[in-house]
Amino acid sequence: MSDLVTDRPLSARRSCLRTGVGGRHGAAMAGSLLAVLALYQPASSSQNGVSRVAQSVASVAVDAADAPTFSNEVVRILQQSCQRCHQPGGIGPMSLETYEQTRPYATRIREYVQRRLMPPWHLDPTIGIQEYKNDFSLSEGEIGTLVSWVDAGAPEGDPSRLPDPVVWPTWEEWELEPTLGPPDMVFQTGAIPVRAEGQDFWPSVNVEWPALDEPRFLKAAEIKNTVKGRAALHHNNVSLNLENGPSGRVVGAGAGKRWDYFGEDTGIKFGTGPGSINFGAHYFPIGEEFEDNIEVAFWFHPEDDPPETVANVEIHHLVDQFDPSQPRGRDILIPPHGTQTMYRTWVLDQPVMLNSFRGHMHLHGVAMSIEVIWPGRVPDYYGPGANRRDIIASINNYNHNWQTSFVFEDDARPLLPKGTALVMRTHFDNTENNPLSIDPDQWVVFGGRSVDAMSHFHISVTYLDEPQYETLLAERRVQLAERNGREGSFGTALLSVAPEQRAELEGAIQGRRAGGR
Repeated sequence: MSDLVTDRPLSARRSCLRTGVGGRHGAAMAGSLLAVLALYQPASSSQNGVSRVAQSVASVAVDAADAPTFSNEVVRILQQSCQRCHQPGGIGPMSLETYEQTRPYATRIREYVQRRLMPPWHLDPTIGIQEYKNDFSLSEGEIGTLVSWVDAGAPEGDPSRLPDPVVWPTWEEWELEPTLGPPDMVFQTGAIPVRAEGQDFWPSVNVEWPALDEPRFLKAAEIKNTVKGRAALHHNNVSLNLENGPSGRVVGAGAGKRWDYFGEDTGIKFGTGPGSINFGAHYFPIGEEFEDNIEVAFWFHPEDDPPETVANVEIHHLVDQFDPSQPRGRDILIPPHGTQTMYRTWVLDQPVMLNSFRGHMHLHGVAMSIEVIWPGRVPDYYGPGANRRDIIASINNYNHNWQTSFVFEDDARPLLPKGTALVMRTHFDNTENNPLSIDPDQWVVFGGRSVDAMSHFHISVTYLDEPQYETLLAERRVQLAERNGREGSFGTALLSVAPEQRAELEGAIQGRRAGGR
């Protein structure tokens, strides 16, 4: 059966699928093989041996008949989690929309999904909160379906069972427009010359911002550039700089990430008065000279219906900097064939709701995590480690080629009280174990190029006063209790509240169960 999953020409593979045990005539082949085995079995052999072989062959035939097919199960998984990139005009290197397009890559699909290299959702599925609005990862069941499909010979199945194809936006279209409608504002850089050779470069373009008479609240923002430019654009960060108001980074884009959607109940406040939109880009030459153009689109909450809470622009936490008054990267020094781990701690001076986070490192970065150390101490224990702590997110398979922003589901956004400490950890690997380490024989220091090292987290939060925190906490407790009633579990969203809140929720459930008995 192993020859059914090799990368041979499609016509040859189809021949195997038509005639092999796992193909359309598997049952007939199984019967013929049993007859041959019976004819050639020596008289002195145990009939148990024939029985075991017969059971094995019959099992292969049944398994093949019950195996997932492209037309039924597989294509639906691809539509949900893969085709956004793997479609004509997408950033994936091949399209995975039809059986003819997908079958040649069956063995590679099997390997990549089993190792969780694809889809590029790099959170550890066993640690922390697992509930995100933009989660395109595969469940264990979906991975099992794809693996079973390949192991069965990647059968096409009945084409009449194919779902309708998905009409994906082209690269030139706004991905959020089908959901949110046309954007309210669009700004662009104009032509940016990109040279064919040389070092990385960082153009900065300012565009005039139309002064607002009244504040507006940003619901979502998206960045796009030209099809050719996407191959050379390392990242682009868009900031709003107001002369008389709050300023800061609004949205960032990199490989695999174009937009941020803040939600229906929160938004970033854009103040009044004049200012400018800044495009801070990073390009690397790709051997061809051309002109790029970067655009950003904004969607606002209705003027007469502002959101319940105000989100902050992305806070840029520099893990490679001890203190804002000190130079960056003075402690990054990764030895040849060595590793390095760095930490940064942010202690909250007021409650916050954590909306999203995005890690950023370069080629040598392999892992990042966010740990919450809750205020207060474990009862009756005051020694080292007495503070309660949870790792709420672990990017255990960081890949510099993908800049994903992880956006929490509304009822899983961590509610962090004053005094909470967020510990951000990053890990570098300059050994042969890291396939992106260009030359493990070299020392690696801080720098802006991809071959240099840097480390930071972009975190979007909603700052709260104490009454707001208590109100949201009460609402979250109700949401979690209702979920437990529906599903029999709080889910990983239970980690979004402090340990004492969890204990009360779990205690109430246990009390009801005891009363029911």
